Amino acid sequence: MTDSDPPAAAVPQLLRFRGSAGETPGVRTFRFDRPSAAFTWRAGQNLVMTIPGLSDPRGPTRPFTISSSPTEGGVVAVTTLVRESPFKQHLARLAPGDTVENEAIEGEFVLEPGRPAVMIAGGIGVTPFRSMLRFAVDTHLDKPLVLVYSAKTPEDIVFRTELDELSQSGSAVRILYTITRPQEAREPWTGRTGRIDAALLREALRGVRHPLVYIAGPPGFVQENRRLLGEEIHVSPMDIRTDEFDGY
Repeated sequence: MTDSDPPAAAVPQLLRFRGSAGETPGVRTFRFDRPSAAFTWRAGQNLVMTIPGLSDPRGPTRPFTISSSPTEGGVVAVTTLVRESPFKQHLARLAPGDTVENEAIEGEFVLEPGRPAVMIAGGIGVTPFRSMLRFAVDTHLDKPLVLVYSAKTPEDIVFRTELDELSQSGSAVRILYTITRPQEAREPWTGRTGRIDAALLREALRGVRHPLVYIAGPPGFVQENRRLLGEEIHVSPMDIRTDEFDGY
């Protein structure tokens, strides 16, 4: 190859659909066979999915956080809101054996095993943290890991059963939920209510020495929690990582 030649394009990897499962009324997890043992990722990274030939105003390609952990054998999973876009509706109609393409694994919003972590999630922003926490438990990390998770109602808590199990497994995982619309709940809720505030963040950080703080969720949620951490709790910007979920 000469200096003027463009770099060779990466060959997309086929992901064969295995099946899906509902997590909440509007959220589903889509599972695909792992193409090979060499197909791997760091907990928290994205894959870049293409549906060849799809007609969608935003194009046939989307990034998705990988919600499964690299420790989970032959599966790679993404968890997403199922909206009315052609892309999401095509996903919802996939049958076992159908394929999509992965263009790349990317992203720096990843678990750093050598440091404690406080994870702040809004809604579907919990998906990278499911991967991180599953990885931490499976690999027996002994660093404190705290998840602060805000959802509208108890029914909207994605991965609720699994998150509770992870926090009760003898691991260093601690979960703090808060519900912002308890009046809309269909089941009784006696836990925290209201938006994440400085008091809840201080509770999450209590006893956790020099953590990385991760924030994932809608842009406004990410920006407000970054502001709280910086202005009211004085966490260094160098210790904060963010991932904004715009939705589509």
